[in-house]
Formats: sequence, C-alpha cells, structure tokens
Amino acid sequence: MYSMNQKWNLQDIRPAEPRKRRTLSDQRLPTSPIRPQAEPLEDEPVFEREQIPSIRIENGTKRGQKRIVFASVLGVLLIAGALVLSALLGKTELTIYPKINQPNISSEFTAYPDKRDNALSYELMTLESTSESQVKASGQIDVKEKATGKIEIIKTTEGAERIIANTRFRSPDGKIFRIKDAIVVPGAVNNVPGTIQADVIAEEVGDTYNLAANTRFDIPGFQEGGLTDLYKAIYAENRAAFTGGIDGPQYKIDDAELGTARQALQIKLRDELLKRVESEKPNGFVVFPGAVAITYNQLPAVEYGNDLVTIKEQAILQIPIFKQQDIGSFLAKEAVATYSGGNVRIEDPTALTFSYTSGTTSNSVIANEPSLTFKLSGKPLLVWEYDAKKLTKDLAGLPKTAINNAISAYPGIEGAKVSITPFWKRSFPENPDDIIVVEEIKKDE
Repeated sequence: MYSMNQKWNLQDIRPAEPRKRRTLSDQRLPTSPIRPQAEPLEDEPVFEREQIPSIRIENGTKRGQKRIVFASVLGVLLIAGALVLSALLGKTELTIYPKINQPNISSEFTAYPDKRDNALSYELMTLESTSESQVKASGQIDVKEKATGKIEIIKTTEGAERIIANTRFRSPDGKIFRIKDAIVVPGAVNNVPGTIQADVIAEEVGDTYNLAANTRFDIPGFQEGGLTDLYKAIYAENRAAFTGGIDGPQYKIDDAELGTARQALQIKLRDELLKRVESEKPNGFVVFPGAVAITYNQLPAVEYGNDLVTIKEQAILQIPIFKQQDIGSFLAKEAVATYSGGNVRIEDPTALTFSYTSGTTSNSVIANEPSLTFKLSGKPLLVWEYDAKKLTKDLAGLPKTAINNAISAYPGIEGAKVSITPFWKRSFPENPDDIIVVEEIKKDE
C-alpha cells in the first residue's frame, strides 16, 4: 500500500537522461509489404520550408527626436523664407492730402503776352490748315495786290525811340515793308524789352511777299546811317503771316457760289483745327475752348479744267495758353482770401467758362493784340502744389513717426498717411525712390 504522505521525487517519475526525440526513421513502420519507393515525377512540385522574415526592432524615442529636429529646421527655414520674401515684396506708400480750395469766380481779367509783375501772362498757340474745292468760273481778271500785315517792334535798351512813317523794315531775304504811321517805341524796363505794334505794307506786289509768321526784320536805315547802337537794339517780328500779295490772273467766280464754297471750307477747317488744339497743347498748359480766335484767308484760285477752278482757303487758329501754375496761383490770389503764396494748379479747367470782353476778338489776329481782356466764371478746384521729390528725400531713413514734422515744412500739404509693409518695419527706406507718393484730394461733400 502506498501511503498518502509519501513525497514523490521528480526523478522517480522522469528519467534522469533527457529523452531523445525520435525521428521518423526511428519509428516503427506498420507491418505491411515493403513497396519500392516511387520516383518523383519530373513535374511534381517540391515543397520547401517557408522562410520566416526577420523583425527589426527600433528605438521609438530616438526616432521621435529626429522627427522633432527635422520639423524644427523646416519651420525655421519656412519662417526665414517668408521674412525674406516679405522684405523683398514690401513697399512704402505715402498718401498726400494737398491743400485745396474751390472758390466761386465771376470776374473780368486782363492778360499780357509778356511777363509783368502781379499780372497774368500767356503764350500764343498758332495752328494753320488749308483746304480746297472745285467751283465753276465765269472768266479771269488781272489782279495786282501788295501783301499787308502787322509787325511788333521791339527795343532791348532803355529809352523811347521815335520812328517816322514809311520807315523801311527788311526781311532776311531782302524784302522791304514800310510802316504806315509814325510810332514811338518804348524802351526796356528792368531788362524787359519795350514793344509796340504797327501796320505794314509790302513795297511791291506779288505773293512772294506773303511771308510766314515769326519772320524777323531789321531797320536798314539805322545801319546805313551809321546808327549801330540803334540798329542792334531795335528789330521787329510778325506774329502772324502776311497775306494778300498777288500779281497775275485771278479767276472770276459768281459771288454767291464763291461764298457758299468758302463757307463750307471754313467750317471744315475750323472743325479740323479745334480737334488739334487739345492734342497739340504743350504739357503743363491750360487752354479754354472759348479763347479760340480763327481768321480765314482766300488763297489764289488755280485752273482745274473745263471752266472749273480750284479755290483754296487758309485758316489760322490762335489761342492764348496759360501755364497751369501761373493761372492757378493768379486765381488763388484773386479769389482766396487766405492765400499766402505758393504754386497752385487748376484741377479741371473745364469748370471755368472763358469769353472775350469784345465780341470781335474771336475773329481777329490776336497775335497783333497788346493784351487780352476776358471774363472767367465758374467754380474751379484749386490744388496747392508741393515738391514730392524733396519730401521723399527728407523722409528717407527716418522713423515712420517723422511724417508729421516733415510735412509741416510744406504749406501746400494738409495732411499725410503712411503705409509700410512688411508690418514689422518702422522706418522709411533709405532710398527715396522706394517711397511711393500717392496724391488724394479730399473734396467737401
């Protein structure tokens, strides 16, 4: 009998020697007839033991640290690139609010072709055009006429000089014109030459005396008489072309038919010249449509054939043009009680209506007029000027807050606003050309 208290020794139930694993060859085969082992077929698949892939174990902490470093470097590069790009694409824009005034104007003014103290001056713009058409002629007549016109006599030295009637004036090619009446030429004052106008007539007939405008004339009598100082000090110019000279046959045309044809040509010429005024006006000048003066000249007719002749018409348009700052400052002085000086421009000249005091001025050669009297009416916007280039030079390299002190030196500026990008920049660029100036006019509602 076995006792329940008996302790079992593991060796009692387990052999001391390790068990040997029996291989298939060691196992007994069932008793059966031994059959010859069949040769494997050539196409029979041979199964091999599956290769188990090895597993690589990485340190997760080190891998996370690498990702953090990479992300940090990438972030720094992106921020640096953004800063560089912002700096390259940044700009400084300075918005200027100039001083303005919009007075009511309805007054008569006088302007002069030369500079005078406390007076408005103008320059003369002259445009010419010719046109022609065919009309029926009833015959020919012989015509002999002398060219006529006006000259402006100029004295460059002090002291007046009397010039008698029929005094000769000579063109550069030797053509002689004589003044009809005696005149007194005023002397120069403060280095401003004295001037006076006079009517002249050609010494001989013919169209060769129809000289172009701005031809210069001397007085041969002074030279011949040995008056060298007067010869050098006094000369003349024609502000408009001489016309009327003819020597030869002139076609005879029915007055009514000629009048109709001429009127059609004049309308055509006027329209053409008016279109040219604005496009050919010099920069910085103001023109008023109401200031136009047009004169017409009938040129000699020529044979066209079969009793038809070609008539020609010449139109000369003259218009006073005013420097934008001159007329703006003049009107500011005349109409703005608080005006204390400085250049002023008219923002929109069409806000003013121009009309000559004399109704005949618009049909005359205003180049021959010593002055022009006219009326201006309207409510123009006057804008005070300032030196933008000087202002940008004053601000270059200064802090953004320096703008208020800088514009205080410019009476024509009412206020200003600064916009600088990127946002962290707090000063103007060192290069004045990098400061963009934008003008903004604040009109009262």
